[in-house]
Amino acid sequence: MHIITRSVLMASALLAATPALAAGEQADPRGWNASAMGIYVFEDQDRNDVDYGTGLRFGLGRQLGEHWDLEWNGFGNALQRDRAGGQHWQYGLGVDALRYRYREGPSPYVLLGGGGVYTDSNRGTDTNGFLNAGAGLHFRDVWGAMGLRMELRYVMDFSDDGSGNEPFNDLRALVGLTFPLFGGGDLRTETRIIERERVVVKPVPMAPPEVLHGVNFEFDSARLTPNAKTVLREVAERLGAYPNSEIEIAGHTDSTGDAGYNQRLSERRAASVRDFLIDLGVDPGRLQARGHGDTRPVDSNATEDGRERNRRIEMRRIR
Repeated sequence: MHIITRSVLMASALLAATPALAAGEQADPRGWNASAMGIYVFEDQDRNDVDYGTGLRFGLGRQLGEHWDLEWNGFGNALQRDRAGGQHWQYGLGVDALRYRYREGPSPYVLLGGGGVYTDSNRGTDTNGFLNAGAGLHFRDVWGAMGLRMELRYVMDFSDDGSGNEPFNDLRALVGLTFPLFGGGDLRTETRIIERERVVVKPVPMAPPEVLHGVNFEFDSARLTPNAKTVLREVAERLGAYPNSEIEIAGHTDSTGDAGYNQRLSERRAASVRDFLIDLGVDPGRLQARGHGDTRPVDSNATEDGRERNRRIEMRRIR
């Protein structure tokens, strides 16, 4: 019984601690997402008459910050017997804290969590706790708003299957789809970015450069993310209200990598923004694109947050 209590307490601690960690990132906690994933279980050989397993897992996640998600999940596994016929069964509920490296493009993450599991084996049934940790990769917006997610989990299962060998150390490989839900989904969703822009962005005309928050690109490329296109559609509408203004679009990078490469990347990104605004109907004669590479930082390049602020697109009225 103490094992169940320990697992539940650890899962509860994650539930309580993760929002506090995310609060420091000043992100808008309104993104929800769902996932449906298949499971292949590499079973601990100490289990009673089990070879391998397959199953399904469903998750409901909420974005708590720029890098943090909290995900509630339920799963069911069919564990194939090695010698005797039939199967063992597992049904579980849990909660995981996910820490993303970044949000655009292929997004690597690590996770930690736990919960409870019901096991039905040929020796009887047992309800107990489990802990898990893992890592994965999330490909966002693969088919429209749907994404592809793959991960590998180490699971410590305290269930008793009659062998007397618990806890069991299983390895689970998962792959499946993700779907944004109400509130805009994850990955700085369109709703959240639009509302942020309405608060932060000043209307044209403007004197100082304006950072276009949310105008981001896929990793190491000049390809706009879906969220960036959402923001730029609003920018095009605002520019339409001032048809006589001329605008300079400036690209900036952090100092990571070769300075010459950063200069070319900033030029390509600024040109990509200009081209997209032209596609939206803005007169090309009103728009100039310029790249500054890593020569005009607004923060220190010694920290991750500083480098993230230095990677930006600015817009400035020049006439």
